[in-house]
Amino acid sequence: MARALLALLLAILILTLGNSRRLTMPAVAWPATLMELDPVPPVRPIPSLRELQTQERGRTSVQVMSYNIHHGRGISGGLDLEEIAAVIEASGADIIGLQEVDRNFGQRSDYQDQPAMLASRLNMHYVYGDSLRVQHLRPGRGVGYYGNMILSRYPILDSQVLRLPNQWGNEPRTALKATIETPTGPIVVWVTHLGLSNGDREAQVQRLLGAVEEERLPFAVLGDFNALAQTPEARAMANQLQDVGRVLEQDNIGTFYAGPSQPMPRIDYIWVGQHFQPTSYRVIPSQASDHLAVTADLVLLSEGRKVQTGKRRGE
Repeated sequence: MARALLALLLAILILTLGNSRRLTMPAVAWPATLMELDPVPPVRPIPSLRELQTQERGRTSVQVMSYNIHHGRGISGGLDLEEIAAVIEASGADIIGLQEVDRNFGQRSDYQDQPAMLASRLNMHYVYGDSLRVQHLRPGRGVGYYGNMILSRYPILDSQVLRLPNQWGNEPRTALKATIETPTGPIVVWVTHLGLSNGDREAQVQRLLGAVEEERLPFAVLGDFNALAQTPEARAMANQLQDVGRVLEQDNIGTFYAGPSQPMPRIDYIWVGQHFQPTSYRVIPSQASDHLAVTADLVLLSEGRKVQTGKRRGE
């Protein structure tokens, strides 16, 4: 029996190595719960923060975007990162939170370094935090990464990645945090992509809210939550933060699936704390990904004008 099992394992190994172009295997466990990251500046010169402050004198708002880019594959099934970049560029967003971004991950994204490619194309500051790492079996392929990314017109001062809880065997999930120096002052942006099981998402939201509650700066939370607004995990978020789509009465507009099927559920969100007043919210039609991008304009409020959470405009 033992010899038969050993022979079977050897046969599988031989077949695996013979087809190693496509197969990857998990690498070592993901590191610490909270890990510091190094932001990357733009590849070409851009206006300094002081120059931006002069150019944008009087501006009190910042535009943010959340976008699950499906590793650059659109509804047609083709890989086209330029389409993703075009959607971002046309939006005019200042700070963009992306999910499902590959770095040398595999054939599905042609082993692209997508964070570097997008940042170079858009000439923005960026930070990338992986949620999943794979060790490629094919010699020379190294390690592949899959995770979240923040792009910014403004300097990223520091960044961290927070590991979120998940049941054994489920895909690892993280939240990426960046402190960004905007012309109106420093703000914090979180980007995340929650799990597919209800239990995972509820635990992940609690971990995320625990981290967000410690923020002293104005902050926004962007991401694909894989959850409808009436689910316990989305309600937990809404109890403590402003759901921008709901506040501006645009919560009937779906974000997934971006193909011809209607109606679409809304599972991509922009949440903000009390220091921001949302003034606009938009879902951008596109077939560059299987999700639609969402954007919001956020006005920074003074301490005495903080808004209440969990309400629509006028409530």
